[in-house]
Amino acid sequence: MEMNVLEIFNEDRLPGAVVTVIYDAYSSAWRIPLLLLRRAIESGYFGVISNYTGPLTNFIKRAGTVGLDVRTALEMGDLAIIDLFGTRYSSRAAMPNVFYLDKVEPETINPKISHIYETELGEVLSKKTAFRLIYTLEGAALMLGEESTLKLLNQTLASRGTQLPNSTLVLPINRDVVSEKFVAWVAGVSDYVLLARSSFEPDGIREYLYAISSPCEEFEPTAYLFRVTGGKGTEKLKVKKISP
Repeated sequence: MEMNVLEIFNEDRLPGAVVTVIYDAYSSAWRIPLLLLRRAIESGYFGVISNYTGPLTNFIKRAGTVGLDVRTALEMGDLAIIDLFGTRYSSRAAMPNVFYLDKVEPETINPKISHIYETELGEVLSKKTAFRLIYTLEGAALMLGEESTLKLLNQTLASRGTQLPNSTLVLPINRDVVSEKFVAWVAGVSDYVLLARSSFEPDGIREYLYAISSPCEEFEPTAYLFRVTGGKGTEKLKVKKISP
């Protein structure tokens, strides 16, 4: 029996959790973090994206595949984007609630992002719980280096855990771009870990999704068939349990 991919997550355990979605170059699982973001915004959370991967126009198009209208969310004050890619490569978009730094360097990036949280986003975050998405973690690693990215992530986990204790942090990562050590470390600090694997078979591409870790006491690792349907919104991504 098929179910919505979001049913894998226990909504009551998402506040304060770190969620990592690991996929390969040919997987469609990059949509899962975006669908989580859409549901969070619709549930009253305030979305904060740190964009390290591509121009914002690309992110807007990708988010649109799960029915998330980024431009409207920005205009309505339901979402903010800290555009590190745009900062680094001088690709700036004239949209509300999109923020840029003067420059991107590992030594100062976290204090500068914290300043945006405390000033520009301080008022809204005093009223709404944050749902944070690093888009994407391999993008950050390519921009800043793997070792620097892990150190910065450590700092982020420590500081935001104090400043925004109920916020959810989602970390999408393409494992074909970074080292196994990098992926293993990120998985080790995460509460939820999903691993997607695409397989080329005679009848086409088949995808498998493995729920490896969860903060729920009753959790047991589970394997699913995963597919993208022609549906919309939360009905877009479906899974079917194949084990245990």
